[in-house]
Amino acid sequence: MEESPDRRLQRWAAAHHGLYRATDALEAGLTRRQIRYRVEQGRADRIGYDLFRIAGAPVTQDQRTLAAAWRSGGVVSHRTAAELHDLIGRSIHTPHASVARRSSHWLDDVVLHRTEDLLDVETMELRGVPVTTPARTLVDMGLQVTDKELEKALHRAVHTGRTTFEEVWRIYRRISAQGRNGAGPIGDLLRSIDIDSAAAESDLEVELIAALRTFGAPTPVRQHDVIVDGHRFRLDLAYPDHRVFLEGDGFGVHGDREGFELDRWRQDLLVVHGWWPLRFTWRQIRRSPEWCALTVLRKLDQVGSPDF
Repeated sequence: MEESPDRRLQRWAAAHHGLYRATDALEAGLTRRQIRYRVEQGRADRIGYDLFRIAGAPVTQDQRTLAAAWRSGGVVSHRTAAELHDLIGRSIHTPHASVARRSSHWLDDVVLHRTEDLLDVETMELRGVPVTTPARTLVDMGLQVTDKELEKALHRAVHTGRTTFEEVWRIYRRISAQGRNGAGPIGDLLRSIDIDSAAAESDLEVELIAALRTFGAPTPVRQHDVIVDGHRFRLDLAYPDHRVFLEGDGFGVHGDREGFELDRWRQDLLVVHGWWPLRFTWRQIRRSPEWCALTVLRKLDQVGSPDF
Protein backbone atom coordinates (compact mmCIF):
# COMPACT_ATOMS: atom_id res chain seq x y z
CA MET A 1 0.00 0.00 0.00
CA GLU A 2 1.45 3.37 -1.03
CA GLU A 3 2.35 5.74 1.78
CA SER A 4 0.12 8.80 2.04
CA PRO A 5 1.51 12.34 1.60
CA ASP A 6 0.70 13.12 5.23
CA ARG A 7 2.60 10.09 6.44
CA ARG A 8 5.63 10.97 4.29
CA LEU A 9 5.57 14.51 5.64
CA GLN A 10 5.30 13.32 9.24
CA ARG A 11 8.33 11.08 8.77
CA TRP A 12 10.28 14.00 7.33
CA ALA A 13 9.28 16.30 10.18
CA ALA A 14 10.11 13.66 12.79
CA ALA A 15 13.68 13.59 11.47
CA HIS A 16 13.85 17.40 11.52
CA HIS A 17 12.73 18.30 15.03
CA GLY A 18 9.05 18.54 14.09
CA LEU A 19 9.62 21.10 11.33
CA TYR A 20 8.96 21.19 7.60
CA ARG A 21 9.02 23.75 4.81
CA ALA A 22 6.44 24.27 2.11
CA THR A 23 8.87 22.69 -0.36
CA ASP A 24 9.09 19.59 1.85
CA ALA A 25 5.28 19.32 1.97
CA LEU A 26 5.04 19.73 -1.81
CA GLU A 27 7.66 17.03 -2.31
CA ALA A 28 5.69 14.74 0.01
CA GLY A 29 2.69 15.15 -2.29
CA LEU A 30 0.57 17.91 -0.73
CA THR A 31 -0.71 20.90 -2.67
CA ARG A 32 -0.40 24.53 -1.58
CA ARG A 33 -4.09 24.53 -0.70
CA GLN A 34 -3.68 21.38 1.41
CA ILE A 35 -0.70 22.94 3.22
CA ARG A 36 -2.81 25.97 4.18
CA TYR A 37 -5.77 23.74 5.13
CA ARG A 38 -3.67 21.76 7.62
CA VAL A 39 -2.75 25.00 9.38
CA GLU A 40 -6.43 26.03 9.46
CA GLN A 41 -7.28 22.61 10.93
CA GLY A 42 -4.74 23.06 13.70
CA ARG A 43 -2.61 20.15 12.48
CA ALA A 44 0.38 22.44 11.94
CA ASP A 45 1.61 25.81 13.14
CA ARG A 46 3.10 28.39 10.80
CA ILE A 47 6.25 29.71 12.48
CA GLY A 48 7.77 31.60 9.56
CA TYR A 49 7.40 32.25 5.88
CA ASP A 50 6.72 28.80 4.38
CA LEU A 51 7.99 27.18 7.59
CA PHE A 52 5.75 24.96 9.72
CA ARG A 53 5.81 22.88 12.89
CA ILE A 54 3.74 19.74 13.35
CA ALA A 55 1.10 20.49 15.99
CA GLY A 56 2.17 19.10 19.35
CA ALA A 57 5.85 18.78 18.44
CA PRO A 58 7.91 19.85 21.48
CA VAL A 59 9.75 23.14 21.15
CA THR A 60 13.45 22.37 21.64
CA GLN A 61 16.69 24.26 21.24
CA ASP A 62 17.62 22.12 18.24
CA GLN A 63 14.27 23.00 16.69
CA ARG A 64 14.92 26.73 17.18
CA THR A 65 18.37 26.25 15.70
CA LEU A 66 17.09 24.44 12.62
CA ALA A 67 14.38 27.06 12.14
CA ALA A 68 17.04 29.78 12.19
CA ALA A 69 19.03 27.99 9.48
CA TRP A 70 16.01 27.35 7.26
CA ARG A 71 14.56 30.84 7.65
CA SER A 72 17.89 32.49 6.87
CA GLY A 73 18.74 30.20 4.00
CA GLY A 74 22.16 29.66 5.56
CA VAL A 75 23.86 27.43 8.10
CA VAL A 76 24.04 27.61 11.88
CA SER A 77 27.38 29.11 12.92
CA HIS A 78 29.44 30.89 15.58
CA ARG A 79 28.33 30.36 19.20
CA THR A 80 25.19 28.47 18.20
CA ALA A 81 27.24 26.01 16.15
CA ALA A 82 29.67 25.58 19.06
CA GLU A 83 26.78 24.59 21.31
CA LEU A 84 25.36 22.22 18.70
CA HIS A 85 28.77 20.51 18.47
CA ASP A 86 28.89 20.35 22.30
CA LEU A 87 32.08 22.39 22.35
CA ILE A 88 30.67 24.81 24.92
CA GLY A 89 27.75 24.70 27.32
CA ARG A 90 24.30 25.59 26.05
CA SER A 91 22.78 28.97 26.81
CA ILE A 92 19.73 31.04 25.95
CA HIS A 93 20.71 33.38 23.15
CA THR A 94 19.61 34.54 19.72
CA PRO A 95 20.67 31.90 17.16
CA HIS A 96 23.55 32.72 14.82
CA ALA A 97 23.61 31.77 11.14
CA SER A 98 26.02 32.44 8.30
CA VAL A 99 24.61 33.42 4.91
CA ALA A 100 26.05 34.51 1.59
CA ARG A 101 26.98 38.18 1.55
CA ARG A 102 24.62 38.76 -1.36
CA SER A 103 21.67 37.46 0.70
CA SER A 104 18.87 39.96 1.23
CA HIS A 105 17.49 38.27 4.36
CA TRP A 106 16.89 40.39 7.46
CA LEU A 107 15.55 38.58 10.53
CA ASP A 108 14.84 40.14 13.91
CA ASP A 109 15.34 36.89 15.83
CA VAL A 110 18.45 35.52 14.08
CA VAL A 111 21.94 37.03 14.14
CA LEU A 112 23.09 36.90 10.51
CA HIS A 113 26.74 36.80 9.53
CA ARG A 114 27.19 37.68 5.86
CA THR A 115 30.26 36.01 4.43
CA GLU A 116 32.02 35.24 1.19
CA ASP A 117 34.66 32.91 2.63
CA LEU A 118 32.57 29.94 3.86
CA LEU A 119 33.45 26.90 1.76
CA ASP A 120 31.10 23.95 1.20
CA VAL A 121 33.62 21.62 2.87
CA GLU A 122 33.33 23.77 6.01
CA THR A 123 29.64 22.92 6.42
CA MET A 124 27.92 19.69 7.43
CA GLU A 125 24.64 18.37 8.80
CA LEU A 126 24.37 17.45 12.47
CA ARG A 127 21.17 16.00 13.89
CA GLY A 128 19.37 17.28 10.80
CA VAL A 129 20.70 20.84 11.20
CA PRO A 130 23.00 22.48 8.60
CA VAL A 131 25.97 23.79 10.57
CA THR A 132 29.57 24.88 10.18
CA THR A 133 32.14 22.16 10.86
CA PRO A 134 33.89 22.09 14.25
CA ALA A 135 37.08 23.57 12.76
CA ARG A 136 35.29 26.44 11.03
CA THR A 137 33.17 27.03 14.14
CA LEU A 138 36.30 27.42 16.28
CA VAL A 139 37.65 30.04 13.89
CA ASP A 140 34.36 31.98 13.84
CA MET A 141 33.37 31.91 17.51
CA GLY A 142 36.33 33.64 19.16
CA LEU A 143 34.76 37.07 19.65
CA GLN A 144 31.65 35.60 21.31
CA VAL A 145 33.27 33.55 24.08
CA THR A 146 35.99 34.09 26.66
CA ASP A 147 39.57 33.11 25.87
CA LYS A 148 39.32 30.21 28.30
CA GLU A 149 36.06 28.95 26.76
CA LEU A 150 37.70 29.04 23.35
CA GLU A 151 40.73 27.12 24.59
CA LYS A 152 38.56 24.45 26.20
CA ALA A 153 36.47 24.15 23.04
CA LEU A 154 39.59 23.74 20.89
CA HIS A 155 41.03 20.98 23.06
CA ARG A 156 37.66 19.25 23.32
CA ALA A 157 37.23 19.24 19.54
CA VAL A 158 40.73 17.92 18.90
CA HIS A 159 40.71 15.35 21.72
CA THR A 160 37.42 13.86 20.52
CA GLY A 161 38.69 13.61 16.95
CA ARG A 162 36.30 16.11 15.43
CA THR A 163 39.12 18.22 14.03
CA THR A 164 42.88 18.72 14.30
CA PHE A 165 45.06 21.64 15.27
CA GLU A 166 46.36 21.64 11.70
CA GLU A 167 42.87 21.89 10.17
CA VAL A 168 41.97 24.84 12.40
CA TRP A 169 45.28 26.49 11.48
CA ARG A 170 44.57 26.09 7.74
CA ILE A 171 41.16 27.70 7.99
CA TYR A 172 42.46 30.50 10.20
CA ARG A 173 45.30 31.31 7.80
CA ARG A 174 42.98 31.39 4.79
CA ILE A 175 40.44 33.64 6.46
CA SER A 176 42.93 35.96 8.16
CA ALA A 177 44.76 36.43 4.85
CA GLN A 178 41.55 37.96 3.53
CA GLY A 179 41.62 40.56 6.30
CA ARG A 180 38.74 39.31 8.47
CA ASN A 181 39.32 40.45 12.05
CA GLY A 182 36.89 38.08 13.74
CA ALA A 183 39.30 35.16 13.42
CA GLY A 184 41.91 36.88 15.60
CA PRO A 185 41.23 35.08 18.91
CA ILE A 186 41.77 31.57 17.52
CA GLY A 187 45.00 32.73 15.87
CA ASP A 188 46.28 34.16 19.15
CA LEU A 189 45.35 30.93 20.92
CA LEU A 190 47.03 28.66 18.36
CA ARG A 191 50.23 30.68 18.60
CA SER A 192 50.22 30.45 22.40
CA ILE A 193 49.90 26.67 22.76
CA ASP A 194 51.99 23.69 21.73
CA ILE A 195 50.04 22.20 18.83
CA ASP A 196 52.60 19.42 18.39
CA SER A 197 51.42 17.80 21.64
CA ALA A 198 48.20 15.88 22.03
CA ALA A 199 45.10 17.82 23.04
CA ALA A 200 44.26 18.15 26.70
CA GLU A 201 41.77 15.50 27.78
CA SER A 202 39.70 17.60 30.17
CA ASP A 203 38.64 21.13 31.03
CA LEU A 204 40.62 20.78 34.26
CA GLU A 205 43.83 20.26 32.28
CA VAL A 206 43.06 23.33 30.17
CA GLU A 207 42.50 25.39 33.32
CA LEU A 208 45.85 24.26 34.71
CA ILE A 209 47.69 24.94 31.42
CA ALA A 210 46.15 28.43 31.29
CA ALA A 211 47.23 29.12 34.89
CA LEU A 212 50.80 28.07 34.13
CA ARG A 213 50.93 30.24 31.02
CA THR A 214 49.41 33.25 32.76
CA PHE A 215 51.86 33.21 35.67
CA GLY A 216 55.06 32.47 33.79
CA ALA A 217 55.58 28.73 34.19
CA PRO A 218 56.91 26.86 31.13
CA THR A 219 54.39 24.99 29.00
CA PRO A 220 54.28 21.28 29.92
CA VAL A 221 54.07 18.45 27.41
CA ARG A 222 50.52 17.16 27.12
CA GLN A 223 49.72 13.43 27.26
CA HIS A 224 53.34 12.35 27.62
CA ASP A 225 54.02 8.59 27.30
CA VAL A 226 56.52 7.03 29.69
CA ILE A 227 57.52 3.38 30.25
CA VAL A 228 58.68 2.15 33.68
CA ASP A 229 59.19 -1.50 34.65
CA GLY A 230 57.61 -2.52 31.36
CA HIS A 231 54.43 -0.53 32.05
CA ARG A 232 53.38 2.27 29.72
CA PHE A 233 51.72 5.27 31.33
CA ARG A 234 50.35 8.45 29.84
CA LEU A 235 50.97 11.51 31.99
CA ASP A 236 48.40 14.30 31.66
CA LEU A 237 51.01 17.08 31.80
CA ALA A 238 54.73 16.56 32.17
CA TYR A 239 58.16 18.16 32.13
CA PRO A 240 60.16 15.17 30.85
CA ASP A 241 63.58 16.85 31.25
CA HIS A 242 62.83 17.41 34.94
CA ARG A 243 60.83 14.23 35.48
CA VAL A 244 57.99 16.23 36.98
CA PHE A 245 54.38 15.47 36.10
CA LEU A 246 51.17 17.32 36.92
CA GLU A 247 47.68 15.96 37.38
CA GLY A 248 44.36 17.56 38.18
CA ASP A 249 42.27 15.85 40.82
CA GLY A 250 38.61 16.44 40.03
CA PHE A 251 35.74 14.91 41.93
CA GLY A 252 34.87 11.42 40.74
CA VAL A 253 38.08 10.99 38.74
CA HIS A 254 38.68 7.39 39.76
CA GLY A 255 35.09 6.21 39.59
CA ASP A 256 35.57 3.17 41.84
CA ARG A 257 37.87 1.58 44.40
CA GLU A 258 39.86 -0.32 41.77
CA GLY A 259 40.56 2.89 39.87
CA PHE A 260 41.68 4.56 43.07
CA GLU A 261 44.06 1.70 43.89
CA LEU A 262 45.52 1.60 40.36
CA ASP A 263 46.14 5.33 40.44
CA ARG A 264 48.15 5.07 43.68
CA TRP A 265 50.13 2.07 42.39
CA ARG A 266 50.92 3.97 39.19
CA GLN A 267 52.07 7.06 41.08
CA ASP A 268 54.26 5.08 43.49
CA LEU A 269 55.90 3.23 40.59
CA LEU A 270 56.69 6.50 38.86
CA VAL A 271 58.12 7.98 42.07
CA VAL A 272 60.38 4.94 42.54
CA HIS A 273 61.72 5.56 39.04
CA GLY A 274 62.54 9.18 39.70
CA TRP A 275 59.39 11.05 38.74
CA TRP A 276 57.99 13.85 40.92
CA PRO A 277 54.17 14.21 41.01
CA LEU A 278 52.35 17.47 41.63
CA ARG A 279 48.59 17.15 42.01
CA PHE A 280 46.16 20.05 41.99
CA THR A 281 42.45 20.09 42.75
CA TRP A 282 39.82 21.88 40.70
CA ARG A 283 39.31 24.36 43.53
CA GLN A 284 43.02 25.12 43.80
CA ILE A 285 43.35 25.72 40.06
CA ARG A 286 40.27 27.93 39.90
CA ARG A 287 40.80 29.89 43.12
CA SER A 288 44.59 30.01 43.37
CA PRO A 289 46.03 29.72 39.85
CA GLU A 290 49.08 31.83 40.72
CA TRP A 291 49.93 29.56 43.65
CA CYS A 292 49.67 26.50 41.37
CA ALA A 293 52.03 28.04 38.83
CA LEU A 294 54.52 29.16 41.48
CA THR A 295 54.47 25.68 43.01
CA VAL A 296 55.41 24.22 39.64
CA LEU A 297 58.17 26.80 39.14
CA ARG A 298 59.62 26.06 42.59
CA LYS A 299 59.68 22.33 41.92
CA LEU A 300 61.29 22.73 38.50
CA ASP A 301 63.92 24.98 40.08
CA GLN A 302 64.58 22.44 42.86
CA VAL A 303 64.93 19.51 40.48
CA GLY A 304 66.79 21.32 37.69
CA SER A 305 67.40 19.26 34.56
CA PRO A 306 69.02 16.07 35.88
CA ASP A 307 70.92 13.86 33.45
CA PHE A 308 69.22 10.48 33.85
